Amino acid sequence: MAVTNRPEMSASSLPSSSSGQAGGRRIWHTPTSKAAYYWAIFASFYCAVFYLLYLFVFDAPVFTGPWFDPLRCGVMSYIMILVVAAYSLRARFIHSLPGKAQNWVWMHIWLGIASVLLALLHADFRFVLHFECMSNPRFGSVGYGCGFTDHYWGMPALYLLIFIGVSGIVGKLLDRQQTCIIANEASTNGVGIAKAIPEELLELEYQIERYNAGKSDPFKQYCTQALQSVGILPPVTVVIVPQEQNDFRNAYECLVQHARLQASLQKLQRARKIFKIWRTVHMALVPLTLIIITYHAVAELLVNVLKIVKP
Repeated sequence: MAVTNRPEMSASSLPSSSSGQAGGRRIWHTPTSKAAYYWAIFASFYCAVFYLLYLFVFDAPVFTGPWFDPLRCGVMSYIMILVVAAYSLRARFIHSLPGKAQNWVWMHIWLGIASVLLALLHADFRFVLHFECMSNPRFGSVGYGCGFTDHYWGMPALYLLIFIGVSGIVGKLLDRQQTCIIANEASTNGVGIAKAIPEELLELEYQIERYNAGKSDPFKQYCTQALQSVGILPPVTVVIVPQEQNDFRNAYECLVQHARLQASLQKLQRARKIFKIWRTVHMALVPLTLIIITYHAVAELLVNVLKIVKP
């Protein structure tokens, strides 16, 4: 279109991209349950008792015998692991179990950390702080090999338990971080959660299509290019005839809001995807870890505690 003396639409003459954002910011926050402190105190006290017993009591001759064998720490660690695993039953299968879901989460976190600390104590911090191949005097004649599957898969059981514990801590941090991102976006994008954004995007596209009806090619080309770009509008370099400038301003305002919502939707989807990936990895390793730890615990119980099976 070879028309001279047409005023060019500049960025300064168009609506600001921040004009469509919500004026106030509202971040949603769930108060921490008192159960978090109760379980933290219980787990800390539980671990402190066993660590003090190992440090001052179990080496004393008066406390020798099966009931004071330091191997009991491994049994108590395994019991705590089973209690921690009960959270999966509460979350996925048996929703009627008493207590709030948030309280079960805190139990899962703190007892999970305590079970790792007790497992480290049970192994005398072997495979973590030292790897020497010798018998451990705390366990009498029980020897520790250097192979990966020696001593009833003790090494992989400990490593998997540590990995699951660290994974749970990372997951809690990711949950807080990604939840803040989701809450911030839902509070400031003017629409809300991710499920509501596609409908609003479609409505904006209908409005832009109505503004495009019967307009010149530069008008339509810019709108098409802007809709194809995600999150960032292309610079306005087209020349719009005077009679189309009002509609172009309205269309540009819709495009600004469309780009902003697209960027918000991407952040929301990315946040959910990050946490979903972590959850998939964590939940896939939990059954494997529980099976290996159960095998190790049962073998220890039958061989070294009850003496039913000879090593």
